[in-house]
Amino acid sequence: MAAEAPSHARAPGGPAARHLRVLRRSAYQIPERPNAEPDCLVLEPEPGVPTSPRPPVRIFLGSEPAQERAERVFIWSVARHRDRRRRYEIHLMKELAGFDRRGWTTGFTNYRFAIPHFAQGRGKAIYNDTDQIYRSDPGELFDLELGEHGYLAIAGDDCSVMLLDCERMNPIWTLDDAQHLHKNEMVERALRVPGTHGKLAPHWNSRDDELPLGSEKVIHFTTLHMQPWRPFPERFVYHDNPRGDIWHGLEAEADAAHWQVYDRKRPSRHYETWRSAHHEAAAGEEGLWQPPAPGTPARDPAPVRDCVGSLAGAPQEDVPWLLDDLLCGARRVRATLPWDGRPASAARWQSRFEVAGRLRPETRWELELLAPEGRVQRHCGGPGTEAPRVWVLVDDRPGNRTQSIGLADALGWPYEVKTLHCGPLSGLHNRLLGASRLGISAKRSAALAAPWPDLIIAAGRRTAPVAQWIRARAEGRPRIVTLGRKAGDDAAAVDLAVVPSYARLFPHPKRLEIGAPLHRLNSGQLEASQLRWQDPLGGRPAPRIAVLVGGSSGQYRIDPPTARQLAQDVCQMARERGGSVMATTSRRLSPAASHAFQEALDEDAWLHLWRPEAADNPYLGFLALADIFVITADSESMLAEATSLGRPVYVYPLPVRASFRWLSRPREWVWRRAQGTPDGPRGTPRPQRGLERLCARLIDKGFVRPPRDLKRLHAALRERGLVASFGNAVRDDYEPAPLHETSVVVARVHALMGRRP
Repeated sequence: MAAEAPSHARAPGGPAARHLRVLRRSAYQIPERPNAEPDCLVLEPEPGVPTSPRPPVRIFLGSEPAQERAERVFIWSVARHRDRRRRYEIHLMKELAGFDRRGWTTGFTNYRFAIPHFAQGRGKAIYNDTDQIYRSDPGELFDLELGEHGYLAIAGDDCSVMLLDCERMNPIWTLDDAQHLHKNEMVERALRVPGTHGKLAPHWNSRDDELPLGSEKVIHFTTLHMQPWRPFPERFVYHDNPRGDIWHGLEAEADAAHWQVYDRKRPSRHYETWRSAHHEAAAGEEGLWQPPAPGTPARDPAPVRDCVGSLAGAPQEDVPWLLDDLLCGARRVRATLPWDGRPASAARWQSRFEVAGRLRPETRWELELLAPEGRVQRHCGGPGTEAPRVWVLVDDRPGNRTQSIGLADALGWPYEVKTLHCGPLSGLHNRLLGASRLGISAKRSAALAAPWPDLIIAAGRRTAPVAQWIRARAEGRPRIVTLGRKAGDDAAAVDLAVVPSYARLFPHPKRLEIGAPLHRLNSGQLEASQLRWQDPLGGRPAPRIAVLVGGSSGQYRIDPPTARQLAQDVCQMARERGGSVMATTSRRLSPAASHAFQEALDEDAWLHLWRPEAADNPYLGFLALADIFVITADSESMLAEATSLGRPVYVYPLPVRASFRWLSRPREWVWRRAQGTPDGPRGTPRPQRGLERLCARLIDKGFVRPPRDLKRLHAALRERGLVASFGNAVRDDYEPAPLHETSVVVARVHALMGRRP
């Protein structure tokens, strides 16, 4: 059943008429045209400031269409650190005509050698790759003396940052040679002339983190699969960059300033040609948003704006500011665009609207993408007028149910729980199941039909394919939030994947790492449990030590000797402190281990033995009334709940199974190989390729999951001061802060749905 069409698609004329208008208005598109020369962006001296007598700083920037974000942040870094009294000219070398790009590493490899030609063989010029940012005034570099040298660079064969004497380099690096020769030939030609290359200080080309933080004047994000803006997700599996926070900080500054490379005052060179043709194609249609003429004032506020097909053929450089123009001053924007049917195209338009929406958080936007064969995808964002419709998909795993319902409770919106029961194909890998219900029994599971939800919360591997199936049926409208490492191993397939940090998955814009799993524990439950259990537990000698015993797992073993030693150790701890023990077992603890644990406890210990038929479990009472927690190392959920209380938590060590060590070795090898960064020819990490790329891709797509090593969870919690290891010398000064991971996730989901908490 198709999703209900949005109100604007049911307007007079009907959806079919609207779709025809989309196709007609988007018929005229500016083809990709190579540029005869670089486009020059000028940063003039700041008004009211005395003008500097120094010559303009001339920078030539090598770029390509996929580097749109990097290009913007580079230019912002220049604007951020420049001398406000001085003129700066940034010549954008992108999609230049006449160059033979075969064999190039990037889409702009040889442009740098054409700088003497484009500078008309006069004066000095700086060259920068687009994967760089300035941390100091580029004028300092421009003002350096070249002496008898033709160019300065950190090495003769590393031309990624250069200061050139264009007159001297003009006969050595000609335009014709730059267009047709290999990069190495161009470099060798310069080095054959004695004295051509001069040494540039390393801080003008600090590659990733090779120099101490703060000493860099230019940071060069040279490792391609560690570039923070992720320009080629189809080629690389991206890793964190040690200087990535600096780059993201600059982008956030540009966002806050609503700054774009091109804007209404200064659009791209192709904009006016496209705008004129667009107006001609749209003649006779009233009431729809029209691309503005350059230099015109901002639009008047409007309750609703309609955009039908307008942006489809716009020059790529102008799309960011056109979207900002569309959303600026409107309470609601409705955009309908043609779509080629490829998921990557839909994701790109969705991402563009989400970025524009973050800059205009007061505007509600609705995007409808129409494919020629009739397929539709709908996306939306910004503030909503009503609470979103929420579905929570739960399976038979109590831990998954606790996480997903706990998040739904914390969000504060009404929700429906959709219980799913496994089918005969539930054991298939999610990549094989795809967006389907093949892994569940449709007859025994909850009905999944329109009206479809706005938000789907799914925890665990089995629920993820069903969530994607629902989104496909609802034409892409619902947002999907997955919880856990198995549900979120393919972050690109969802809107937000919440995973524990010890899952060791690769960073992704849609992946949020948290220290411990989510849970349902809240203050209301604790208050009620405190009243319920005050009489049997509250009067026991303090400190009250709650012992939460898990059971054998894939990694750990709790056999009778281990259980007996645990009981003896905690009783000794209680005696030394003059306190009391209250303990509970779990469904995973074997009868033999339970019996051994019970026998070894002191007579005054309070014990609850888990039984499936037991209706009055004191677990919540322990959480409400205990002063200290001792938790066996196997349990993630109990650790997550106890660390949220801000009381001492001790992790009791357990023996590791030999089978875990052996069975995890192949996956551990894949993970370590995926992390490899062999050095390239200049001593910096080479781009991800070969076995490193294969192993990284296997993990990125969920075919191989790194072992769930809970020792990493314990270590991370210890580093944050949330837990301590149980040992012979138990600390007395241990006062941890509570862990609030749920509030972090709630804030991210509210932002995803365009709602304020």
